[in-house]
Amino acid sequence: MPAAWLPGLMEQFRQRFDELASAVHLPPRDSAAYATPRRLVLRTTIEPRQGDREERMWGPSVKVARDAGGAWTGAAGGFAKKSGVRPDELQQASKDAGGEAYLFHVKKTAGRTAAEVLPGVIGALLRALAFPKRMSWDAWIDDGKGAFPFGRPIRWMIALLDGKVVPFVIHTLEDGARGKPMVEAGAATYGHRFLPRGKAGAALKVRSFAELDKALAKAFVIVDPEARDARIHAQLAAIGVEPGAGHHGLVSEWCHLAEFPTIVSGTIPAEFHALPVEVLETVLVHHQKYVPMLGGGHVTRFAALTDTDGTSADRIVRGMGRVVVARLRDAAFFFREDLKRPLAQRSDDLAGVTFHRDLGSYRDKAGRMAKLVEGPMAASLDDKERRAAVEAAQIAKADLTTLMVREFPELQGVMGALYLKAAGAPREIAMAVRWQYHPVSVEEGSTPAHEFADVSTSRVFAAVAVADKMDTLAGYFGLGLAPTGSSDPFGLRRAGQGAIRALLDFWPAAASGQRPSLHALIAGALDGYEGRLKKPRADVERDLSEFLLDRLRYVLVNRGFAADEVEAVLGAREPDALDDPLECLQRVRALHRVRLEATEDFDHLAVAFKRARNILAGHTPPAVDHALLGEGAERELHDAVKRLSGIEGGYESRLRSLAGLRQPVDRFFDDVMVMAEDPKVRANRLGLLSQALSLFYRIADISKLGG
Repeated sequence: MPAAWLPGLMEQFRQRFDELASAVHLPPRDSAAYATPRRLVLRTTIEPRQGDREERMWGPSVKVARDAGGAWTGAAGGFAKKSGVRPDELQQASKDAGGEAYLFHVKKTAGRTAAEVLPGVIGALLRALAFPKRMSWDAWIDDGKGAFPFGRPIRWMIALLDGKVVPFVIHTLEDGARGKPMVEAGAATYGHRFLPRGKAGAALKVRSFAELDKALAKAFVIVDPEARDARIHAQLAAIGVEPGAGHHGLVSEWCHLAEFPTIVSGTIPAEFHALPVEVLETVLVHHQKYVPMLGGGHVTRFAALTDTDGTSADRIVRGMGRVVVARLRDAAFFFREDLKRPLAQRSDDLAGVTFHRDLGSYRDKAGRMAKLVEGPMAASLDDKERRAAVEAAQIAKADLTTLMVREFPELQGVMGALYLKAAGAPREIAMAVRWQYHPVSVEEGSTPAHEFADVSTSRVFAAVAVADKMDTLAGYFGLGLAPTGSSDPFGLRRAGQGAIRALLDFWPAAASGQRPSLHALIAGALDGYEGRLKKPRADVERDLSEFLLDRLRYVLVNRGFAADEVEAVLGAREPDALDDPLECLQRVRALHRVRLEATEDFDHLAVAFKRARNILAGHTPPAVDHALLGEGAERELHDAVKRLSGIEGGYESRLRSLAGLRQPVDRFFDDVMVMAEDPKVRANRLGLLSQALSLFYRIADISKLGG
């Protein structure tokens, strides 16, 4: 099984068995699942047999079961026959307290032994496991469903209950029907493929999980992933890899790649120590799955996983070293050759690199990115930042033409930054090129937040990242290639989220106080595709605006804000959330904090304003005429609205003040008939409600709170 599948499969294996066994009245206890690349193992405790059960089988109502003369009807006779008793033996009861009476029969079912029930559970369990990909291997289970695809072909199976084999057979699939037995449950397992040397492949008979675990341990198979993980960490520590050191995510994968993990280490020749760490890590991590080991600021050694007993470690390391050295020699050659030509001189070469056949080359894309910076983004950057962002946008994709990136595509952006740094380019330009494909994660503080403490450098990076992503979104949406359902082959959702997060986390307002508007960015990005769009521009603008609003909603909810709070803020009439996503985030934070302080007040106001919004639907109320305010509750609400209309300060302080509307709003709805018969009074009261609502609409539509 692929290593990435195993953690999920173990949990599925345990959970599905517990569900299926409980459904057949054999509730398990202390279930635990284990896995290696070659086996799935479940250990559990169940009762030896099902308990006897009684179940009420309901029939027709009594009034249907007897005719006017009190004789049994055909409905009663049919139910009695089905139940195997005479009509007079049927009982009567109501299904609900005080309800009418129905006939029923108590069906008694004797419990079966666990050995009789488990074959069906095993078949259902194997069927229930979900895999990222299933494969057909010409197998058949005799459970009424026929052909049996699975994640990988099953070679052997153990099924033991109290030391005895639970019978279960997987047949071959022949001409769409059941063929001869292919795999039969038994009491024999098999150890490591190659160990112990000269004795691998022998069947190992066991009678319990304890014997299985012990026998496999002698056959160089560690069943428990936690034990394999502990073994890996102990060996890493022994060769000098500190606990908690950067393992690049490999160690968590290693314990699912080998049944008997053994760590070996090799050295990196000194001639390669001058290579950038990023290049060495790419070669070792992405291509070889080795953990780089630093020494003196350089990668000097590597740690690697083997599925062996370690007796041939020297020979294995020599083989690994030859592969690593060959790759590093290529990388060193590419690095030297690429440095001979400055990155800025490679921009024209992008004309030969296709972005999309209908959207032009990467040189076209670079030009569009630069225009986005000079257009909709210009007012949000000072002159120095704008010039740096334009230059970075023009050369951001140039490293696609380098030998290094052609060989190691994982280094896009990274190599551009390294070559710019070697040429003495300003730091903000190199950083923008380095991180242009980020941010990827939506969590605040995640990569590359730690890289951009400097505000000016942060804005230059954000400008290039947003320009790249908005250009991509506009192009693909213009071709009608928007994501649908779970399908997103071009990663457009990730691009939308990345653009929004760049605006939220990396673009504080410039000295002008302005921040980019996503509406303006959409329009500017579509300007760059004039003549290339396959859909009407108005439709693309609408679809892209809805898409980005949905991505903004997704980012905010994933940051822990309640969905109804996010909807309330996105529903505010002014300002539009896409005109300033950061300001939208500030409003959500304020609403969240103040709502926690005055939960009951906001719950009451939400209900009242839902009612008000429904009443106002379809009406355009006039300004409030104070002379028409007759009721005391009207005047009280009018005075509160007038007093609060002039409040200043941040969103939190304004919301705290607005929470005080609860009492006058509640009294207004309790004491006042809004839809009065007099049309002038009715219109005046609608106008008063509209004014009260508008106080919140500047921050959030609180009628959306609570669902």
